[in-house]
Amino acid sequence: MSQKILITTSLCVIQWPGGYFAGSPRVFARAGLPPCGEQTNRNVFHGLLTLGDMGQFIITFTRMSLKKYIGLAFVFLAGFLSAQEGSVRILTLEEAYTLAEKNSIALQKQAIDLEIDRIAAKSLWAQVFPSISANGGVSYDIPLNDNAQRNDPLYTATIRLRLELNERLPITMANISLAYKNSLLNYEQARRILINQTSKTFYSLIAQNERLTFLEGAMRLALDQLERDRIARQSGYVGELDYLSAQVSAERAKLSYTRAQTDYRNALGKFLLALGLDASEQVTLEGKPEIAKLTLNPDMLITERLTQRPDIIAQHNEIQRLKNIRTGSFLANKGPSVNLSASWGASLKSGLDDFIGAGVSVGIPIDSWIPRTKGDQAVKSSNANYQKALLELKNMENNARQEIRSYTDSISNTWTEVEISRLQSNYAQRAYQLAEQSYRRGTMNFLDFETARNRLSDAQQQQLQSELNYKILVLDLASALNIEENELIKYSK
Repeated sequence: MSQKILITTSLCVIQWPGGYFAGSPRVFARAGLPPCGEQTNRNVFHGLLTLGDMGQFIITFTRMSLKKYIGLAFVFLAGFLSAQEGSVRILTLEEAYTLAEKNSIALQKQAIDLEIDRIAAKSLWAQVFPSISANGGVSYDIPLNDNAQRNDPLYTATIRLRLELNERLPITMANISLAYKNSLLNYEQARRILINQTSKTFYSLIAQNERLTFLEGAMRLALDQLERDRIARQSGYVGELDYLSAQVSAERAKLSYTRAQTDYRNALGKFLLALGLDASEQVTLEGKPEIAKLTLNPDMLITERLTQRPDIIAQHNEIQRLKNIRTGSFLANKGPSVNLSASWGASLKSGLDDFIGAGVSVGIPIDSWIPRTKGDQAVKSSNANYQKALLELKNMENNARQEIRSYTDSISNTWTEVEISRLQSNYAQRAYQLAEQSYRRGTMNFLDFETARNRLSDAQQQQLQSELNYKILVLDLASALNIEENELIKYSK
């Protein structure tokens, strides 16, 4: 008579001869036990018992004593507790964006600079606000001669207002506005770079994890083959060298999987730290790098999007700023300046005496008109900086054109690599199936069979890498054009 129990915990169970062992997959790894679901020999059975959406597992056993029932219940309870300890967080790309923006120190510094320039741009009136000062005092003369007449204290008060008017004020105000616009561009550019880098790292980690799946599959194939060869060797169907080769192949597959697992954990931990999370937190990245063929015309992209790049816009603003500085330098060093002043004062002694004063002054520099003087050199230096900015703009535009052309050419070539890698993967899959059949029939030696298996693993990883490279190129091109990735579709033929 057999009975069935529906297990609703998340744990691995191993039934050894005479007993059970249960725990989470992480506990199994720490104990040095084989991964869940791996068949090590005919006397060992273990499976993964999962919870909720992960599925359910039904274990069937024969009639047991009450003591064994109680023992098995404790085993399931231990597995449940260990499973709760190893809960996994699901992280989407959108959540990664939010965390990256929240915890990026560079972006926070850009936000502070932006706020400073915003306050300055909103307070342009302060540039023309006059300077106002107020002074007050009291004095009292103490006679040294006792017969001298004592005077009353003298109270004084003065208010002064001074306003400097010159043609540099509009230039200064214009440059403050340009500084705010550039800060806004710098912030948006830093944010887009952060989002682009987060996307590339996110998809790279997904690809690494998928590569782990391929390597784990190759490891299981090697271990399964080793077990079959062990049984066949006992029956005399496999020689000693073929069995030793199978052992070496299995150990190499384990090593490749372990190394890839370590690399993935390190890369994931670094990514989590950048997001402000604990590097040791159990996280599963949810998503897949979807790709589609894009046929892009670089000339059309350059025509429509070159002037929309933040660096090009910022350089135009910089040219305007330096042009303003050149004009301001000329006016400051060679142009006239006008100062207006007004004051009111009062004194109180025997009576109230007050007065009002006003003044106008005009200054005209003379020395700066003399060649090689300090003022003349300042004017020439500002003009040289303006000319350099014009040349830098041309250089930036040429580099931007080359960058866009390079990305579009690389995208086209990489798509061809994707198609080839997919064909190669299908071919390697079919070749491995035929090689496995031939090896089992005894018409192929182990080395040739192992070669077919390795080619399959290499082809799968090459397909994965080529698809990842294509995705990264598309992300980089979208960033270079200052658009979202999905907007590239409308530029595709």
